[in-house]
Amino acid sequence: MTDSPPGSVPISQKELDVLASTLGLKYQVEDNLSGGRALFSASITLTNRCDIPLKYYTESTSWRIFFCHLRMVEPTYLPLDDSVDLQYAGVRFAHLNGSIFSLSPLKNFKTLEKGDSVLIKFNGQHYSASRTDILPNWYIQVDGLEPRIIKSTEGESLDFVGDFDSPKKYKRFDYVLASGKRRYDTYQPFSPEVRFLRYLSPKEDDDSLQQVVPTPASFQKKSDKSIDIYSGGWKIMLCEDADFLNEAQFLSERINIPLSEERRALCEGEACPSKVIAIRRSEVKTALANSSLVSESYEISVDAAGEFVLISAKEAAGAFYGIQSLLSLSSASSKRKSGQIPECLICDTPRFPYRGMHVDISRNFQSKSEIFRVLEVMSMYKLNKFHFHLTDDEGWRLEIPGLEELVEMGSKRGHDPDERECLLPLLGSGPSASGLGCGYYTVEEYREILRFAKARHIEVIPEIDMPGHSHAAVRAMKVRYDRLMAKDEKAEAEKYLLCDPGDGTPKAYSVQMIAENAMNPALESTYAFVEKVIVELKKMHEDIQPLTVFHLGGDEVPYEAWDVSLSCVALVESGKVEDMDGLMEYFVLRVAELVHKHGLELGAWQDGIVMKNKGPYNRKKFPNRRVLVHFWRNAWETGQAFDAFKLANDDYEVILSPGTHLYFDHPYEPDPEERGLFWACRFVDTRKVFSFAPDNLMSNADVKLTGEKMTKNDRKMLQLEYFTTLKKPQNIKGLQGQIWTELVRTPSQFHEMIFPRLIALAERAWHRCDWEDQDYEKRTGDVEADWSRFAHSLGHKELYRLESSQVPYHIPPPGARITGDGQLELRSCYPGQPLSYSLDNGQTWQEYSTPTDVAACEEVLARVSSHNGRSHSRCVKVSVKSYTDSDEQES
Repeated sequence: MTDSPPGSVPISQKELDVLASTLGLKYQVEDNLSGGRALFSASITLTNRCDIPLKYYTESTSWRIFFCHLRMVEPTYLPLDDSVDLQYAGVRFAHLNGSIFSLSPLKNFKTLEKGDSVLIKFNGQHYSASRTDILPNWYIQVDGLEPRIIKSTEGESLDFVGDFDSPKKYKRFDYVLASGKRRYDTYQPFSPEVRFLRYLSPKEDDDSLQQVVPTPASFQKKSDKSIDIYSGGWKIMLCEDADFLNEAQFLSERINIPLSEERRALCEGEACPSKVIAIRRSEVKTALANSSLVSESYEISVDAAGEFVLISAKEAAGAFYGIQSLLSLSSASSKRKSGQIPECLICDTPRFPYRGMHVDISRNFQSKSEIFRVLEVMSMYKLNKFHFHLTDDEGWRLEIPGLEELVEMGSKRGHDPDERECLLPLLGSGPSASGLGCGYYTVEEYREILRFAKARHIEVIPEIDMPGHSHAAVRAMKVRYDRLMAKDEKAEAEKYLLCDPGDGTPKAYSVQMIAENAMNPALESTYAFVEKVIVELKKMHEDIQPLTVFHLGGDEVPYEAWDVSLSCVALVESGKVEDMDGLMEYFVLRVAELVHKHGLELGAWQDGIVMKNKGPYNRKKFPNRRVLVHFWRNAWETGQAFDAFKLANDDYEVILSPGTHLYFDHPYEPDPEERGLFWACRFVDTRKVFSFAPDNLMSNADVKLTGEKMTKNDRKMLQLEYFTTLKKPQNIKGLQGQIWTELVRTPSQFHEMIFPRLIALAERAWHRCDWEDQDYEKRTGDVEADWSRFAHSLGHKELYRLESSQVPYHIPPPGARITGDGQLELRSCYPGQPLSYSLDNGQTWQEYSTPTDVAACEEVLARVSSHNGRSHSRCVKVSVKSYTDSDEQES
């Protein structure tokens, strides 16, 4: 839009553009502690840096600044009362929906001339203890003009957010319970010295590296000899009884060794062909007692003298995993060039049948190519289930033929307060309906993902989240309804409606502050919609990877939304549902019947099956042969961890996905500069993922939400109050990691939150350690030794593999300390990663290998880098003077 006609608006488009490009905006968390658990205080400072005054015009034509905020602004008043006036600053806050708020001037707003500033103080709900809690791309808008992003808030730097430089800013809470007990956040950001003590001392011997990750059930090194498959003349051969052509071609493409057209039997006593990697179908001994996983079992035999490698498997999946282990054996490390394979015998079987990764692309969309990268690494580490979270409040990301509005409207976010053309610009998307926050997969793109996954023996489990987390779907079907009603096509308009148009404005908000986010369980059109989606999903899968599981989500439903529904009240009064509390079970069972009708099994999140403070729904009511439940709510103090056992005992198939250990949207450190949410715990680093003991669930109860260590007595009290014996351990089917993307916008952020935590997840899903049987306090030493081996393998080898696959990963900051004589000592979280330091505030960097004399300096910067030198950790500052001063005082 160009300049508006004179008199139509109080400001021209050019003037608004100038204001947006020059306006200074600073956001500062002021105090998380003084307001107890309910409130934190923050401030916004606006500074006019141009000649155009920022002022109040009229109530109907003034400017508004729109911004996204994870916490409710002024929760005492909002969201229900949008007329709260902060008179001392002359502004009003209003809540639109979800994370979207606006700030607008009142009549008493003092005009900001060039150079003037205004400080706007306000309260937020709960706490905000991290830079990435603050979302970017605030924008200014005047009716009649195109909105513009305020440049000082644009992009990923978050420079407009003030420092978290005191405990009241980076700690989350400090309050007194009704019992009189104080509950306070004990976490402190790690100092360089704390990291140094947490990190491992590097080992130089080759024995510190794993040959294959995840650890095989049995690995026997037969000699110190090795072969080099890149020495020339090698070929890949399928034995005559094998039909693993796709797997053989996969290997050929990966290592650039030709696939021979010859097929031959390998007879007992006959000399094996030289320089051949042979793949055969064969019965293999399962290395573990669980023989049901024989389809994924394999053996590898490496004969150095004969230069012969034999991969044996009964099924194609086993052959593929054998190939992945061969690729792991032959991959380069900091200590060895690629192609070198030791003479060995591997006999391997997975621990769990379900080894999964959940990816949310609704909150912030990721392209098909980024999903390919995740699937590629999943296959490298033998994960076999891809839980694809395709829909949520913030976006519908899959084309459904016949319901075009789902992507035409529901896949876009932008400035549209009435949500007629697109959704609101939630999560910092900005006002453009074609940029950040927008995107979907066409049917063919989704099918390409299926083909890519199938070739890597990964099952795609699509999730259409319902009945909550459905704002995108509800709004899209409302738009469809209005379009068809305008054509006087009432029957067709009502066919897939997800809300009752006769109901009043819903006043129930989800945890994410979103109204109008729950499908109406009393409308037959809701189930027509669900069935339509199921049918179309089946069609997409059928000739590539037949759909077996439909995941309905079912989590975090704001049940109060149904209280104002005349249809829901009528359904209860009809006697089909006992009371309003029974509406959720009614919905889940209706969907289960639809899923069964189409020959599918059902998946759901824990709270879709277990009502809070109650047991699971009666399993016998489900017609489905299998019902998979992802267990995620396990904050130890609540006792909900025992839901996993209750579900398993009731014959649900349980996938352990606990927030405290396997939620990859949490930060790697308790540091305000680390990206991530922290509702389940303050941080989840790679070691915590690695140390999870699936078969000894309560032994993982390490810390409370406050950061206080769980004691033996704490665990005993939990068991006394909530204890449930696991009677059917066979129903614990596996593990799954989760990445939710509220705070993840770019591809690099996306991958860095997943990797390398996914590798530790794969280790636990595939391999069981002896220390897992031990109580938390007793297993520390054994975990330390096992982690040392794994961490060295990450630093020296596995991160190399990620780099060769062009996959970004998170690099933790270095540990650092200064010795009494002024020597700088550095450590990396994963020994083997390059370390460097700077003596001139980052202008130049020097490689670190051994302790370095820095006694003459006042401050040193240090960092960790990727092996290719393209990526770096956050820099840490190490004060040399404080060390030497304290040493002199001690002397």
